[in-house]
Amino acid sequence: MKKEDKAISQILGATLLLLIGLAILSTVYMYVLSYPLPNPAPYVEIVGSIEDGNIVLTHRGGEALDFDTEVRLMMGENPKNITVGDYLDSESKEDEKWGIGEQLVYSPTEIVTYLRVEAIVIDRATESILFLGVIQDGLSSPPVSDALEFDIAKGEEPDIIHVSGTTYAIAYRGSGDEGFLVTVDIAANGDITDTVIDTLNFDTDNGFEPNIIHVSSDIYAIAYRSWQSDGWLSTVQIADNGDITGSIIDTLEFDNNQGYEPDIIHISGNTYAIVYRGQGNDGFLKTVEIAADGDITDTVIDTFEYDSDKGHEPDIIHISGNIYAIAYRSDSNLDFLLTVEIASACNITYTVIDILDFDADKGYEPDIIHVSGNLYAIAYRGNGDDGFLDTVEVANNGTITDTIIDTFEFDTDKCSEPDIIHVFGSTYAIAYGGENDDGWLRTLQIAGNGDIE
Repeated sequence: MKKEDKAISQILGATLLLLIGLAILSTVYMYVLSYPLPNPAPYVEIVGSIEDGNIVLTHRGGEALDFDTEVRLMMGENPKNITVGDYLDSESKEDEKWGIGEQLVYSPTEIVTYLRVEAIVIDRATESILFLGVIQDGLSSPPVSDALEFDIAKGEEPDIIHVSGTTYAIAYRGSGDEGFLVTVDIAANGDITDTVIDTLNFDTDNGFEPNIIHVSSDIYAIAYRSWQSDGWLSTVQIADNGDITGSIIDTLEFDNNQGYEPDIIHISGNTYAIVYRGQGNDGFLKTVEIAADGDITDTVIDTFEYDSDKGHEPDIIHISGNIYAIAYRSDSNLDFLLTVEIASACNITYTVIDILDFDADKGYEPDIIHVSGNLYAIAYRGNGDDGFLDTVEVANNGTITDTIIDTFEFDTDKCSEPDIIHVFGSTYAIAYGGENDDGWLRTLQIAGNGDIE
């Protein structure tokens, strides 16, 4: 074969291979195109919320969705599958689409206030997830009401504190008016283990009106009134599992005359402050030092008599920086709120910054709580022994606005020793003794501007 013929043969071979490749590629191309491409998932923005106990999904933008769009809800441990078209109002149904601004509202049969609520929105046409999220964080199972008799002999003036996980500690006046401490187990949904974990008799003389506070790690301090009504402070050790070390770590007699209704608060570092009704029933404020290991400095650091008339049932709260507020019952059973300054070095400025008589008629057992910003709420037993709640304004520098923001009479029959806590959002709960000395729990709303509903 000539060289020219050999070259032509190679060119023809390459050309033939190229044509074969193009033919195969065309066949595959036509085969793929013979199948329809999947539709893209709709673009949509959905926002979930809980409103008045209802689960609400709001269409905030994007494409309108078909009525058969699937919504999968998980309320705690309870699933529920629904379709969009069944839960739109009549006006939203007119165009047979779920469009911008329209809301899907599902009213669950169970109460979801404390439950974790999740939602998934699925487009059935494309089998695509359009929304996946937690609408409300909370419990995996519904809350329950439970009870435990933690002392079958006597259990007066109890004060409870969270230790760790589901472990809680209760200090109280027990049998023989002695001071006792028990630990119990309370699950997140309210279920209480049927037996006490551990018990400590922290004062074999007396243990009136104990108030317990966390110090550091597994160390706790209890302020209380003991033998001959003196004021005492003791430290104890409580493990995360509820085990209580069988002996007191340290003690301090912070007032050897009189120490009624003590309330202890952490200032900073090793510094703590105790407000109480002291000698002559006057209002006293003292600072002490408690080390992280429970050792208490042997002497009181500083003392201030903030009311030389009366100082019943004081309750102290931190405002800002070195500023603290004390709500208490003074002379003629009038309720007062005053502010003081306590430096981090335990030194108390010996003057009251500001004072407000928040009930000019009568006021027993006030309990104060921070609401938001400069706003505070005080629950107390007022005129006619009824239950009252006031909102007040206290600036960061201790200045108190001269007038009450709002007042609400939450029980018109009877209220004793109210205790107010924050529940969620603008919801607050007040536990108190009511008519016939029955125990009552009432919830109400406090708005950010101080209005009470």
